[in-house]
Amino acid sequence: MEIKDFTEIEQKQIREGLSTAEISDKEAANKILALVPKEWIKRIPFFVRGHATTKTIERIANQFPELYAVAKQSGELPEKEREELRKIITGIFEEKMNKHKIK
Repeated sequence: MEIKDFTEIEQKQIREGLSTAEISDKEAANKILALVPKEWIKRIPFFVRGHATTKTIERIANQFPELYAVAKQSGELPEKEREELRKIITGIFEEKMNKHKIK
């Protein structure tokens, strides 16, 4: 995917620099992002990858604070919460990848 594949407005935002979320707990973010298939992350163009990943973690923290709190705890994610978070984050990534026609 090239920058020309984005809309004019998106291209302007990319040139100006996309916003990224300030993640307070990097370990929790890494646990959650580990649930996304690696090949999906690699398909996101490098110039929007930081925006996509941090904003997704921020969205999960805001919409699912109880699951995010579990991810913030030390150690591995419990099976139940891991599967819930996997469904949530893969759903968000599928939605965004389809929206931007990332195959």
